[in-house]
Amino acid sequence: MTVIAEGLPSPHLQRKIHEVQVFLAQNLAYDVDLNAIAAHASLSPYYFTRQFTAMVGMPPYRYLISLRIQRAAQLLLESELTVTQILHRVGFHSPSHFTTTFRRHMGMSPTDYRRRHDFERNANRFSRAVDPLVHQPDQRLTR
Repeated sequence: MTVIAEGLPSPHLQRKIHEVQVFLAQNLAYDVDLNAIAAHASLSPYYFTRQFTAMVGMPPYRYLISLRIQRAAQLLLESELTVTQILHRVGFHSPSHFTTTFRRHMGMSPTDYRRRHDFERNANRFSRAVDPLVHQPDQRLTR
């Protein structure tokens, strides 16, 4: 049995679930068969899904989608990759599915997300350049 006192998962089960989380995070671009992952963890798909959900707070597929969207958001901010390149890097195949899923998670389209953060980043640079409280050049008086 993999559950110990008071319904807490055993350290062995916790380790298996953690290994799956790491595997998913490292393989975002690939199609992942959760049945195969459950088998690799030596658990039935049903039991694996129940235990994963109990420990992580969401089912494995939803967790994977969440990881993909988080990584896509990071790439939108930190790279010059196109939205199409990003969606493939994080495991989506359809631009419309990616955009719909991204919008559901982030509240805006990937393009709007990038534009908004680029605007905020540029606005912050501008405010530091003109705001004397933020940017105070050396004002020594020379006589």
